[in-house]
Amino acid sequence: MTTPLFIARLAATISAAVLVAGCGQSEKFNRAAYDICLANAKKPGSELAAANFEPFEKSLVAMSTGDDQFRVSIRYEIGDKRGLYQCIAEKRLDGSFAAVF
Repeated sequence: MTTPLFIARLAATISAAVLVAGCGQSEKFNRAAYDICLANAKKPGSELAAANFEPFEKSLVAMSTGDDQFRVSIRYEIGDKRGLYQCIAEKRLDGSFAAVF
């Protein structure tokens, strides 16, 4: 016979596993969003192509609208000018990312 305590422990275990798995995916998606935005900022001919950008660990990546858009903010320095590059990266159905803003 299944007891309520057993069911509660099972539910807690499953919830914890899903939460941990989700954290790993979030880091993966955040990194992919950062990478695509950084590549967009450094496009040849871009005003910021020669800038020095902060690494992923010091940048801010946050979900924007729903699960498919990420707002990415990366500080940069070019010459004596400092600024903040902002970009929206969108996750596509195939799992790749594209900079949409």
